[in-house]
Amino acid sequence: MGSDQRIVEFARVSYNSPSKGPEQDQKLLNFLYKNRHTSPFESVQITFDLKMPILVARQYIRHRTQSVNEISARYTELPEEFYIPETWRKQDVKNKQGSVESLELDHKALSETLRFNCAQQYELYQELIRKGVAREMARMVLPVNIYTQMYVSWNLKNLLHFINLRDDAHAQAEIQVYGKAIKAICTKLFPWTMEAYAKYKWELAES
Repeated sequence: MGSDQRIVEFARVSYNSPSKGPEQDQKLLNFLYKNRHTSPFESVQITFDLKMPILVARQYIRHRTQSVNEISARYTELPEEFYIPETWRKQDVKNKQGSVESLELDHKALSETLRFNCAQQYELYQELIRKGVAREMARMVLPVNIYTQMYVSWNLKNLLHFINLRDDAHAQAEIQVYGKAIKAICTKLFPWTMEAYAKYKWELAES
């Protein structure tokens, strides 16, 4: 909903001033972003249909400035779809919540072990449902790498904050994938804004 032009129009209402052409409009948008006049960026909104492992979703929904409606495993059975990484990381000894790449781990064996475990857990899930156990209880046996799906809506101001945090080397690798994908979509929809974001984001990150 909306565009870069809408952001500029929203700002110009304060002075009851019409557009002065694309070049001046883009300059105004850059001025707004650089100087942290962020309310005009709340005037546009974007909705995503997201599919992600539950372990990623738990991080994603910590951003409470979005509206979320997630598929309910109380109402429907979750499909047999699991996130199986091809490469594994070791715990970072310097950062309790971080990880580091490793050449020592047997990546293929670890992936196969996880895949086998997921198949067993999903079979148990199905067995419980066949026995009449409620879906809301049968789901307890499912691991957090099973996929969930949700609709989410953001205004652009808050979404840029999400991108700034999650398209970052300090974020968990799995959620960085979503940060980068969302950023790419925003770049197509809001090119002026994303150009300003790239130019001034470090200044904003300090605030």
